[in-house]
Amino acid sequence: MIKKRQPTKTLSPEQYIRQKARTLPIGDCYLTGDWQKSGIALVLVTRCHVKGTYTLGYFQVDTFCRGVVDCDYRFSVDSTSYKEIVQDFQKLGNLAKVNYEEVHNLIYGAVAFAEEGGIRPAPAFELMQYILEEDTDEVPLIDYEFGMNGQHLLVANDQLELTTYYPRLKKALGDDFLYVLPDMEKPRKASEYVLSEIKKTLDNILDKFHLNIDVPEETYSYQHPNYPAVLTVKHQWLVDVLYNSDYADRLPVEQIQRILALPHDELKADLEQIMLYETGCTCDEISDERWEDENNSVLTHCILLLGELGYPDSLMLVLETLRQNSSFYDYHFGDYLEEVYVPTLYLLGKNRLGELMTYMKTPGFYTYARLCVTTAVAQIVFHQPERREEVIEWFRQLLVFYDGKLEERFCCDGTLIGLIAATLMDIHAVELLPELKVLFDTGLVDEGCAGNFQEVESEIGLENNKDRIYPLTIEERYEDLLR
Repeated sequence: MIKKRQPTKTLSPEQYIRQKARTLPIGDCYLTGDWQKSGIALVLVTRCHVKGTYTLGYFQVDTFCRGVVDCDYRFSVDSTSYKEIVQDFQKLGNLAKVNYEEVHNLIYGAVAFAEEGGIRPAPAFELMQYILEEDTDEVPLIDYEFGMNGQHLLVANDQLELTTYYPRLKKALGDDFLYVLPDMEKPRKASEYVLSEIKKTLDNILDKFHLNIDVPEETYSYQHPNYPAVLTVKHQWLVDVLYNSDYADRLPVEQIQRILALPHDELKADLEQIMLYETGCTCDEISDERWEDENNSVLTHCILLLGELGYPDSLMLVLETLRQNSSFYDYHFGDYLEEVYVPTLYLLGKNRLGELMTYMKTPGFYTYARLCVTTAVAQIVFHQPERREEVIEWFRQLLVFYDGKLEERFCCDGTLIGLIAATLMDIHAVELLPELKVLFDTGLVDEGCAGNFQEVESEIGLENNKDRIYPLTIEERYEDLLR
C-alpha cells in the first residue's frame, strides 16, 4: 500500500489502545503483596473486550525511586491465554487481586514521585497509560508512601545503574536522597557518593543532551469550517477511479493519462471538491468503518494530481488539509506525510512564499504538518539554486518571528525548531546561525532532532549534509511512495 498499512486497514493494537482501551470495562487487577517491603510492585490491569477477549497491561513499578521502569501489553487474548498469563505472573511474585483504584494510585503516585527526582517513566508508558484510566479526580485518591521515610532510595543493581540515575537525582534533589548497591549493608546518603570517571562522563552526557527536559508540543486548536457533506463533481467516473481499492497502491499509468486528459480546469475543480468532502468526513472523529475501509488513499491521489496540474491557486486548499489534527494524517498518510505533501507544496507554492509564511505564523496547527511547509521551501534551494538567498531570508523572517514565542509554544514548539535546524543544516544555511542560537539559548529546543547548538554550528557548513531532493513528476512520486 502507499502508506504501507495492513491490507485490512484495521486499527493496529497500539492504535486501538490509544483510541479505545479506555472505553473498555476494567476487569480483574492484580498487585504483588510484598511491594511495600521490596519496593518493586508488579501490576496487571485487565480491559475486557465485548467479544470475550482481554487486553492486559503489565507494569513494573519501583516505588522507592524510579516509578514505572518497565511496562508492556498483551492484546485481545482469549480466556485460556489470559489465565496462563496470570499464572505465569503469579510465579514472579505473590499476586493478589485488588481494586482498580489501588493500582491506579500506586502507578500514578510512583510516576509523580519519580519525576520529583528527575526520572521519567519507561518510554513504553506513553502508550501504556491508555490502558489505565485518565488520572483525574474521578478516581478516588489513595495515599501511598513512596521512597524510604519520604526520601528517594535508589536501589541499584550495579555501579553502572547507579551512575546512570545518580546525576538525575542529584540535579533534581541535591543531596536529599539515598542509594544502595548489592554489596552494601545499608543505604547511604547521596553526599557519601564518590564521583568516579564514569559518573563524570554520564553527567556530561546528560548535560549535553538535556535528557531531563520535556519538549511539549504546540497545542492543536484549529477550528475548521464546514466542509461539503455531499460530494458533487462533474466527472463521476473520476470518483469511482480514485476510490477504487484496486488502485490503493498507486494509480496505473493508463488511469493517470485518462485523468489528465480531462480539461484541466474541470479536473482541478473535481479534485478540490473530493478533497474538501474527504476532509470533512475525517476532520473530527474517524469512525471504525472508516478505519477498516481500504479506500483511504483518496487524498494521496488528489494531492499528487494537483501537484501535477500545477495550478498555484490550489495551494490554499492543500494548506487547508494541512490544518487538521494528527489522527487525520495517521489515517490518510501513515508515515508518508512528507512524501505526499512536500513536492506538491513546492510545485504550487514556490512562487507564493508569502502564503506559506502566513500559514507558519498561524497558531494551533500540528507540528509535523508545519514541517512539510518548511521542507518544501527548502526544496527551492535544490531545484532552483539561484533563489537560495530568497529562501534564506524567508527562514530568517520565520526564526525572528519565533523569538519570544517558543516559550509559549505559539505557532511553534521545541520539536519544530529542532527539525527546522536540521533542514537548515541540509541547505548549509550558515547565515542563520545567529537566529538559531537565540532559540537554542532558551533551552527549549529538542536537541534530539539536530543536536545541540554547538553541533549544529560545527556541521551546518559541511558538504556531506544534503537533504533529500524529492521527485516532482507524478510517476516518480508514486514510485517513491512504494519504496
